Amino acid sequence: MNKTNTRRWPRYHVHLPVLIAANPEAKNIIVPGLVSELSRTGMELYGGVNLQPGEMLEVQFQTSGRIRIAGIIRHRSGFCFGLEFCSVQTEPAEAPDVVQSQLLAKQEAYLREMQQKIN
Repeated sequence: MNKTNTRRWPRYHVHLPVLIAANPEAKNIIVPGLVSELSRTGMELYGGVNLQPGEMLEVQFQTSGRIRIAGIIRHRSGFCFGLEFCSVQTEPAEAPDVVQSQLLAKQEAYLREMQQKIN
């Protein structure tokens, strides 16, 4: 069986921990999540939120610059969500401790590498 890829952009397999704001207006309710696939226009995301296709959520990557991406859920299967990106926001970095900054630098390098592959 030969499956034809009909996607506009290639998907990249990743393993990135994120924080999910199921209701972006209520910024104090955050759930841990995991991004397993990433493309230029969306991602596959696992998280313990009870949302349906058409609803919005916000994902925050755990980097020093706090990259936040808002998106619309386009597909759901259990706790696996197909998310289409709407907007990207960045915040200035806070002063992290040495161990945290080393971990963040490693994750940021990984994110840059994935971004280069996507572009």
